[in-house]
Amino acid sequence: MPKSATEKSAASARKDRRLRAVYRRALQNSVYYWAIAASVGASISLVIGVCFDPPVGFFVAGLLLPLVAAGLIVAREVRRRGRRHVIPFGIFVGLIPVITVVISIALMPQFESISLGCLGLIPISFAVFIPLERRPHLIWVGLANLVLVSVVFGKLILVGDRDHPIAMLVAMAVATGASLTANEVQLRRRRQMDGQLMAVRGLYGRMKEHEIDLRRQDEFLFMQQDTLVVQQAELLRLNEELETIARLDALTGLGNRLRLNEDLAQLAARVERHGGTAGLLLLDLDRFKRLNDSAGHLAGDAALRGVADVLRKTSRLGDGVYRYGGEEFLILLHDCDESALPAAGQRYITAIEAAGMVHPDNPPYGVVTASAGAAELSQANCTDVDAALHDADESLYLAKARGRNRLEIHVRHSPVDIYTIGRERAAS
Repeated sequence: MPKSATEKSAASARKDRRLRAVYRRALQNSVYYWAIAASVGASISLVIGVCFDPPVGFFVAGLLLPLVAAGLIVAREVRRRGRRHVIPFGIFVGLIPVITVVISIALMPQFESISLGCLGLIPISFAVFIPLERRPHLIWVGLANLVLVSVVFGKLILVGDRDHPIAMLVAMAVATGASLTANEVQLRRRRQMDGQLMAVRGLYGRMKEHEIDLRRQDEFLFMQQDTLVVQQAELLRLNEELETIARLDALTGLGNRLRLNEDLAQLAARVERHGGTAGLLLLDLDRFKRLNDSAGHLAGDAALRGVADVLRKTSRLGDGVYRYGGEEFLILLHDCDESALPAAGQRYITAIEAAGMVHPDNPPYGVVTASAGAAELSQANCTDVDAALHDADESLYLAKARGRNRLEIHVRHSPVDIYTIGRERAAS
């Protein structure tokens, strides 16, 4: 026989763990209330027996009181923690009316008709705790009725009593109908509950999916945020590198004119505020155009890089070395006055010649040399750095005009003081 739609719905719903918990709870409540009802019924039968036949009633009461107490204990245990053992508890509760009626029939014949009629409670007793699908319910009710029919025919054959069996069959029919009706009502309620629970479960599942999606979005946003932080840090680093590169000469690695203008402005402001002096040393490589024409621009670039390395190694800590333009270099000499300019300028010019970079078209030296002009920067002229640079530039051209590989220093209290560097001194 194929299952009905209600049975299929209940069977599929019972596979769900949450729905099984709901079913267990409903079954637990049914067994609890039936245990109380069975205990109360057994107690009423005891009271009736004691009232109408005290000697036998007290004896029956002594036999049934433990059964009543056991029923109440089962009700308490089922209520507290009997969800896992609800089926065995239900079977025991179902046996309480049967045992009560059998003892009453055996020991109190005067109430035999009432006791036999009460046997109709057996179908309800055995069916009330059964899960609500139709087939298991019908099986248990059928087994209970089979027991009753056996009792009826046994009574009829052994005793020949035709009245009591009829009452038993009527009670059995009434009890069976009540049990089936109650089961059908519960099935209809369960179907509604299944639909509601499945709808709630579907909503809960969608909420969980939405929660998972939100969590994934949060993780993605956190990853994006981390990526943005890394990219921002990389961008800051690249900006710093670009700012550094923008202030460096690509060929020599020295500071360019932009870096020179910034450092010179800071130096002039410091001299103006705090006093002190500084030196401006402007160098120009001698006959550099001939080197480019005869050896090529690659040789000229190599000479520029070599001179830049020499200037970088010769400079003091804190001094600034810059490529001023073309073959010209400028050095900012911190804390250097007019008296210290000759020695400082001589140090750089000597170092360039001593490097020994070949320059055949630079007689009589045969190596790369440089001419230099120097000027002092103090509070007297720090407000006009262009004029100080002009003074150093004039001294440079004067050194070129007077033979090259020499230093000319602009002195404020005299037109020009000349410091000639002889070949023997330069070679040292």
